[in-house]
Amino acid sequence: MSKQHIYFVRYGLTKYPLVEDVGPYDSPLHPIDGYEHGIAIARRLAAMPTPPDIVYSSSLHRAVSTSQLIVHALGKTEKSILIEDGLIEWLTPSLTVEPDGTRLQPRSVQQLVDMTFTEIDQDYQSVNPISKEPSTTGAPYFFESEDYLMIRSKVSMERILEHADGKNICIVSHTPCAQAMALYLEGAASVEESKIGPWPLGGVTMFTKDAGDDGWKLEMYADTSHMPGEYKKGLKEWSLPCLTKK
Repeated sequence: MSKQHIYFVRYGLTKYPLVEDVGPYDSPLHPIDGYEHGIAIARRLAAMPTPPDIVYSSSLHRAVSTSQLIVHALGKTEKSILIEDGLIEWLTPSLTVEPDGTRLQPRSVQQLVDMTFTEIDQDYQSVNPISKEPSTTGAPYFFESEDYLMIRSKVSMERILEHADGKNICIVSHTPCAQAMALYLEGAASVEESKIGPWPLGGVTMFTKDAGDDGWKLEMYADTSHMPGEYKKGLKEWSLPCLTKK
């Protein structure tokens, strides 16, 4: 019986630490440690018995850089990164607006390609594009409540799964979005009963589902055993507010 796998990835160390309400919100990876972390993540995924077939990524620099390392480890280079708006950082003021009022402006696919991310599939159309106005349909928009992020992540996850059509997928996103999607797949009766918790840098989460089954199984959560040095212990954790109240 075939089994579908979903891998969620949090990137490694960034060049500039993201401080809530301060920024910067679109830092690249740290030029040494961040790329070392990304390589460790990529090797972990490539060594899995069932590695991902498709890589979906947030458009923010740290996520695309990590995705680039992953696709190369998988032996995929052309049209191998799918930029998905539905995976963007939680669009809440504390994570997107700097003290001077400057708001995060995600780069376009063309801008990313021009930055040397030539592995991006420019033909892919986001299945949950960012909306310029407040939405009720699950589209990302400035600014989202935590409850709306849950809706956005559910819609994004459902549409990505439909697009993937049974293939094994890797999602490189940000902790708020990844946790919200993991909560949806887990299907726990309440947050208190969920196994979803703090997510450290470089953590990899894996869900699987047998063909014909209705539900997903959480087989690995925020694992950092592949990370180098002290990061193997699981450092710089983050959680959605609803999970910190468990």
